[in-house]
Amino acid sequence: MRRLHPSALLFDAGRRLFALVSWAVAVLFFAARSDEGWFLLFLVPPFLQALIRYVSFRYAFEAAELVVREGWLFRSVRHVPYARIANLDTVQGPLHRFLGVVEVRLETAGGSEPEAVFRVITLEQLAELRARVFGPRAAARTADEAFARAEGGHGAALFRMGTGDVLLYGLLTQRGLVLVGGALVALHELGDLERLRERLGPGLEQASEEAAGLPPWIWALVVLALLVLLQLGSALWAYLTLFGFRLERQGEDLRTTCGLLTRQTASLPRARIQRLELRQGWLARLLRRVSLRAVSAGGDSTRDTQVARKWLVPLCRPAEVPGLLAEIQPEARFDGADWRGVHPRAARRLALRAALPCVPLVALVGLASWSAAAGVAVLGVAYAAWAGWRRARLLGWALEPGAVLVRDGLLGRRAACVRFEKIQALDLRRSPFDRWARMAHLAVDTAGAAGSGRFLIPFLPLRVALRLRRRLARAAAQATFRW
Repeated sequence: MRRLHPSALLFDAGRRLFALVSWAVAVLFFAARSDEGWFLLFLVPPFLQALIRYVSFRYAFEAAELVVREGWLFRSVRHVPYARIANLDTVQGPLHRFLGVVEVRLETAGGSEPEAVFRVITLEQLAELRARVFGPRAAARTADEAFARAEGGHGAALFRMGTGDVLLYGLLTQRGLVLVGGALVALHELGDLERLRERLGPGLEQASEEAAGLPPWIWALVVLALLVLLQLGSALWAYLTLFGFRLERQGEDLRTTCGLLTRQTASLPRARIQRLELRQGWLARLLRRVSLRAVSAGGDSTRDTQVARKWLVPLCRPAEVPGLLAEIQPEARFDGADWRGVHPRAARRLALRAALPCVPLVALVGLASWSAAAGVAVLGVAYAAWAGWRRARLLGWALEPGAVLVRDGLLGRRAACVRFEKIQALDLRRSPFDRWARMAHLAVDTAGAAGSGRFLIPFLPLRVALRLRRRLARAAAQATFRW
């Protein structure tokens, strides 16, 4: 049985204190202002919990599975087969790099929580873990070489994200709003708002009186400055998290690495990709950029922190996509596929869906003016008709050797690919309106589809849907299933 690195005590205690940051700051504040130091005793439980976890956490490598033991009063023993591990993610902050350690997360199919979290282990232990999970080919690497490749120092890269695209990605995602929300929450948690209002109240009243006399162009400049700050915050977030983003292929493994201060790595074997998605928002289309995402069977417990696994390629030019797909999943030939359309009545159904949000708007405008409501209604009907026609033209599906493809979009674009060997279930859906129009929707389920969107081929003629379901069922039965 193996232990974690001794520095795990430091990282685990720090994580627990950070989760209770407002409480910890309050304890330290009152302890500093009081002659009695007993307030500091409230900081003991997080350190005690970290000590118990370090002492009780053990793991061992068996022939075909990883055994993890944890707990003191309530003990748990988990047996995780190597073949079932879908994701292996690592996080290494500045302190991790200084101590030569790394945090590792292992996830299996569909779990909302990691199957095992190694907080923290040495680089040699990481190399041994990778060798067990990814097979004998990883055992030949030394620990330093294995982690150097994860850091992007070795190996041929399939894709490198330039600084310009990193900043552009930040502007497209608008994470500056998240930074503003976080600052407001921190102010609410750490500050005494009532006392702050008492101190700033007179000044705010005077400032509001003076602001009422300012010309409109001053207000326009203030709003513009706030917008610029938000964009700078979004660009800063992207620069810190996606700096040096690199996608490389090592044998059958895909590995992404990124981060300026905290380095994140994510490893995913090509054979364990359940669905490959190509996405392009309307603004990304104008800027001629596209994103590539791989959905695996593993859970998504790190969706808020682990950027490296969320995207295989956060942002690239469309001309780079065919070369990337040829290396990642050759079956996903989106450009050269024989796309087939949907039911002729799909445009009408999509137009009705687009018109529904306009109904409350017309009713609201009608309270003020019926003539204005009539104008809004005409514009809404025109937009709904165009949106239904346009989206119906873009909807399509295709069968390629070994895979089924689907595409969709209106202002933006989305395309997805599922290989036959990954199909687990086929669901034919028909609402009363579908039965009346003799159409159906075919849902293709794969492992890990929960929470990440389903692969759906909508608005098919009934005969086409039945024929396609039989064909996919035969292809899936003949293919060898692999996680």
